[in-house]
Amino acid sequence: MRNVVAIMQRELLSLFCSPIGYIAIAGYLLITGVLVWATQSFEPGKPATLRAVFYWTPFVLTFIIPAIAMRAIAEEYRSGTIEALMTAPVSDSQFVIGKYLASYAFFVIMLAGTVVYLVMMQMFGNPDWGASLSAYVGLLLMGASFTAFAIFASSLTKNQIVAWILGAVPLMLFAWFAFYIVGQVEGWMRAVLQQVNVMGRFEQFSRGLVTTDGVVFFLGSAAFFLFAAIKVVESRRWR
Repeated sequence: MRNVVAIMQRELLSLFCSPIGYIAIAGYLLITGVLVWATQSFEPGKPATLRAVFYWTPFVLTFIIPAIAMRAIAEEYRSGTIEALMTAPVSDSQFVIGKYLASYAFFVIMLAGTVVYLVMMQMFGNPDWGASLSAYVGLLLMGASFTAFAIFASSLTKNQIVAWILGAVPLMLFAWFAFYIVGQVEGWMRAVLQQVNVMGRFEQFSRGLVTTDGVVFFLGSAAFFLFAAIKVVESRRWR
């Protein structure tokens, strides 16, 4: 556990010392801020909702989370520090989990910046707190899954840009393509797309429904891709 915490602290510090970290936070808050400004009248008595923010956030996260995690393991490959880590008393699982927790913690910090919008909703309207809190639970779960996939992508290459592409493109396909195409097909294909329809599963949370299958889907996919990343790093020991 001590090794995991040490790796997490080191990686989190590097994110806050890197321009990409601040660009990710600024970009996310700018996009969500514009959505709030464009969809809210901020007049007393008028309905107050973050529905537009919750609708678009999954799409935004498909390219922001891979940007946060792209350097996590790829940079260790590029700089050669992965060799030193492999000879240290640190297991591959501790290494990957520490990297993952740092990237996920950074995402949570970034997401926490949007709480100010809830405060504004309370000041100028009567927001549905149940649906809002449920949506945040969904975002935290989705972020856990997306971050695990981005860490897996980072474990596949020593080039950060390639790691971002390997992380962002599949997530974009799952978030955009599956969401828009699921209503256009029938039969077994529709059943398959519904299972991987990230937006469809998150939409339940944004409506105030915390479903067991949604929780299992996001946590299960996070565990799967973390396991895959660990196996990729393990394979490096024998090359």
